[in-house]
Amino acid sequence: MADKIFVRCGLFACGVLLAAAVPAYAEQAGSVKLVGEAGQSLAISGKVILGPSLASKGSPTDTLFVFARETSGPPMPVAIVRALKKDLPFTFRLDDSTSMMPSRKLSDVGTVVIVARLSKSGKAMPESGDLEGMSQPVKPGTDGVTIVIDRERP
Repeated sequence: MADKIFVRCGLFACGVLLAAAVPAYAEQAGSVKLVGEAGQSLAISGKVILGPSLASKGSPTDTLFVFARETSGPPMPVAIVRALKKDLPFTFRLDDSTSMMPSRKLSDVGTVVIVARLSKSGKAMPESGDLEGMSQPVKPGTDGVTIVIDRERP
């Protein structure tokens, strides 16, 4: 009978110690952020320029969409920013804060391509006459991407 009491007391003491340690650990774990190797958030940044052959096309108020799309995934963009043609050359940064849906973040995907589209209508869906450029495949965490808008959609 005495052995059972010592075992119960020992288990109770372990439970108290464990309960005291869990909140301190939970506070530390809750402050963890998803970061890249260099300590920066997983973002893709760079600039968009207009190719010389298309410089005279469009108006300064045409809408510029810059977005990341998975190379092997659905065509819907993962992250997107919006500007105007008059903002070119345009410096962009795509990260989780520019994701279209909270459940589908840039930091959760693998390889993407960055597309820059000048839209005459202001709509995100591509239309004939829109001007576009695209990057090579890149991974989140890449800086210095340059996209040249160099073709017109038929």
